[in-house]
Amino acid sequence: MPFENSLPLVVACLALAGVALIAWTKTLSRPWLIIALVTATAGIATIIADRLVETDREHLQALFPRLATAAERGDINTILAALDPELRPLRADAEKVLRQVKPSEVVITKLDVMVDSKKSPPAATGDMIVRVTGNVVDKATPGTTIVGLKVWMAKKAGSWLIQDAAVEPVKPGR
Repeated sequence: MPFENSLPLVVACLALAGVALIAWTKTLSRPWLIIALVTATAGIATIIADRLVETDREHLQALFPRLATAAERGDINTILAALDPELRPLRADAEKVLRQVKPSEVVITKLDVMVDSKKSPPAATGDMIVRVTGNVVDKATPGTTIVGLKVWMAKKAGSWLIQDAAVEPVKPGR
């Protein structure tokens, strides 16, 4: 996607504008000035477009930290809003785990998001490593654990909804 990482395009446009501006100051030739203005405008327009357009991948990369913060605050409604309403067992499991663990700190230490917009509906997977502090041993014993979490999502009616999630063992060195 052009807006996933626009930095190389911005740098190229601004570097070309700089070279053209230097050439213009040496020659005072109008074409160099036009090239400098056009490429500088293209670079600035790219920066603006990058700020205004949020891709699905960028949206999901921001969603997971918001859900981690909601878990820390005990905001079950925010987490349930991210789950597909048709999947009642998943919603019940999420609510049960949040009430049991009562996380005081949820830190995502690694997050990889893959989006497949060719599927119908568009699908995504989030693969993350999460450090959770709360009642992770049992209902009365606080502690900290590191878990791998894989989340499958689908875009329905313009919203990304979690379809399933699985806790995976964390491999050393990951």
